[in-house]
Amino acid sequence: MLIDADAGTVAGHQAELQSELAAAGLDRRKDAERIVHLIPKWSIETWILCLNGRELDEDRSYRNEKIDGREITSAANTFFDWSRPNFTVPRQCVPSLTAAFPEVRRLD
Repeated sequence: MLIDADAGTVAGHQAELQSELAAAGLDRRKDAERIVHLIPKWSIETWILCLNGRELDEDRSYRNEKIDGREITSAANTFFDWSRPNFTVPRQCVPSLTAAFPEVRRLD
C-alpha cells in the first residue's frame, strides 16, 4: 500500500490502517505477512528528490518539483541500495523514507 502522510505522521497513518482493518473485522497485519506500508510525507516526489541527494524539509510539499525519468530511475536504484539489510542510511534521508526500509524488507 502506498499512501502519503501529508501534514500527518507516518505512525498516524499506520495506526489508521490498523483501525480500518479492525473496523472491517479483519485481523491485524502479521509480522510474517508480505504486506508493506509505504508512506511518504506529502508526496512521492519527496522521496525521489531525497534519493537523488537533495536535503529536504519534510514539513514542506515538493509535489510541484519537476522530475524527469532519469531521476526516477536513479531514485529507484538508490532505494534498492538503501533498503538492503545493514546499510547505513545517509543523514539527509527524510524520516518517512527511513521508516520505509524496514517495511520493504518484509518482502525478502
